[in-house]
Amino acid sequence: MQSETYLDPMRFIEGERLAERAALPADAYTDPEQFTREQRRIFADSWLYACAARQVAEPGDAVPVEVAGMPVIVTRDTGGELRAFHNVCSHRGSKLLCESKRGRKSLVCAYHAWIYSLDGRLIRSQHFAGVDRRDLPDLSAEELGLKPLAVGQWLDFVFVHPDPGATPFTRHIAPVAERWQGYDLSSMRHAASLRYDFQANWKLIVENFLESYHVPFIHQTLNTYSPFTERYQIRLSEDIIGIGQGLYAPERDREHLPRWPTTDDSLRAEYYSLFPTFLVGLMPDHLFAWHLEPVSAGRTVEHLDFYFAGDEALGPAFDSQRKSTLENWRQVNDEDFDIVQRMQEGCHSPAFERAVLSRRMERNINQFQSHVSRLTGEARQR
Repeated sequence: MQSETYLDPMRFIEGERLAERAALPADAYTDPEQFTREQRRIFADSWLYACAARQVAEPGDAVPVEVAGMPVIVTRDTGGELRAFHNVCSHRGSKLLCESKRGRKSLVCAYHAWIYSLDGRLIRSQHFAGVDRRDLPDLSAEELGLKPLAVGQWLDFVFVHPDPGATPFTRHIAPVAERWQGYDLSSMRHAASLRYDFQANWKLIVENFLESYHVPFIHQTLNTYSPFTERYQIRLSEDIIGIGQGLYAPERDREHLPRWPTTDDSLRAEYYSLFPTFLVGLMPDHLFAWHLEPVSAGRTVEHLDFYFAGDEALGPAFDSQRKSTLENWRQVNDEDFDIVQRMQEGCHSPAFERAVLSRRMERNINQFQSHVSRLTGEARQR
């Protein structure tokens, strides 16, 4: 579908309906059974962030990760092809890889030394057919080999899908890739990471990301250089919604960081949620990528990574500007950390049945909640 920029929140229409009830009830954020439904109907059928591409940059690289509770191996085989497999030996189910490897030609199970090539084939099972015999078990290659997941890469981000036959990742990411095609992001360099352990449901973190109504109240410093009055809500697809920023000027009177080469001369910033758990933002001089690790109905670990434009941006000449940018984001996320956990506590109150949302300022939230509702079968009441 084509992108849709929602109505300007500054433009009032006489007689317009202002409020609507949230699509999801409060217990959708606290109920373990709802979380189980989300695991089965959302995470098991979605493209999910797995690792940074720089972790598997060269043939023979392999890294173990956990994706939606599943142990997974991401590897680049000897031919340079990116692959992903369930991190489990086909013999007795032992976890195959426990730490990152470099320059490998195979993966060896520590339990009985079954050996797999980096394209997932079982190539050796010594003694399985008897002492000193190397006959492979008389089963199909699919039964013996590592079980694959679909895998895709965009920029420095590797995603996997539990279904090996899933629609290609390029189609999933296309709306954002096309939206940002005027920016040359090939020079992006990783600079820093943060981690937050929320005592909160993953959906509350996404919803907080998707609206700017709270910015002048929670993020007063942010509002001075990224004002909520300049923001608008965007829908690129059913799975990709976010915020656009007409003015983004954190430098004030100081020299700015190196910027992305671009055919777009505006100071625009944009932030998108890639359903279900990946959040990405592009500013004139840096990019962030945050992914959520839902642990339970009431706990989510958030991983944040920040990138700048080229090696020069990471050099000593720009230490002050880079540190200031990162400190700004740390402050923003510290402020969100507190308020999101307050919302989680409020969802347990018998006095709070579901949220009341602004049709102007929080339209993204009901788009997101409605998508969750359709996929999990959670009843919608307005």
